[in-house]
Amino acid sequence: MIAKTFLTAQGFGESCAYVCQTQSRAVILTAEGVRVHDVKLMAADFEWQHGLMPEKEKPVYHCVLSFSPGERVEDERLAELGERYLEKVGMADTQYVLVKHTDKEHLHVHILANRVNNDGEPIGKGLIIERGIKAARELTEEYGLRREAGKRLDRTHREALHEPDAKRYHIYEAIREVLPRCGGLDDLEKGLLEVGIGVRYRCDAETGERQGISFRWDGGSFKGSRVDPAFSLGGLERTLALQQTLREEQALRETLREEQTLRETLRAGQGLDQEQQQQQERELRQEQGLRRGMRHGL
Repeated sequence: MIAKTFLTAQGFGESCAYVCQTQSRAVILTAEGVRVHDVKLMAADFEWQHGLMPEKEKPVYHCVLSFSPGERVEDERLAELGERYLEKVGMADTQYVLVKHTDKEHLHVHILANRVNNDGEPIGKGLIIERGIKAARELTEEYGLRREAGKRLDRTHREALHEPDAKRYHIYEAIREVLPRCGGLDDLEKGLLEVGIGVRYRCDAETGERQGISFRWDGGSFKGSRVDPAFSLGGLERTLALQQTLREEQALRETLREEQTLRETLRAGQGLDQEQQQQQERELRQEQGLRRGMRHGL
């Protein structure tokens, strides 16, 4: 089983209609706090709870649990898996509906939940995509499910995504792929440009200081924070700074190890005459310099 979380700005009306309305493909497994006999009433129930905290943007939580082709799981167990999954990702004590779809060659379950909980408080914050991946992996092991559905899942979910969300998720995946190799924002910009994604900055009119970032691909443009909270300008700068610190620490450890190796080698060569020792030391120093240059791209 694999989970995909959709980064969506849709409301509950559109989301409920997409997930539940076509009865030929949709089977409601279980629900909490919403009426399931009518899609409009279901959406109204979700919206009522969102009204407890109307300032909450993007209140819809939407993910899909997908299973390997040919894998059979009883509806009762599917409902249990969905509820366990919601608990693990921090979406407890809220409204939800679990809907099985039967229009693809593999079994998959849509989950809609309210990111405003029953007490009117926000939930589902932070790295919920990563938590979803981890939760699905843990439940797969716990329930003895198959794990081969990954590539097929990616294809199916892209078909299910509405166009703006598909573009935003494409940008999200590209940033995750490129970012670990970057030393700064310029590197990120170049790396994304290679895969056709443009980067723009919002700058202060007086100082020219960068204050925001957005990404453009295939006619769609999204602020970094809309792609993912971690991809705001500040979030990216913090990540890049941390990566640079880790690289410098790794380089320092390598240098210290080389210095220790040099000292041990020189001690081992104490039986050589002075000229031979000096030649050996020069060769070792030269070799260390070459290694450091290669690490720093010189």
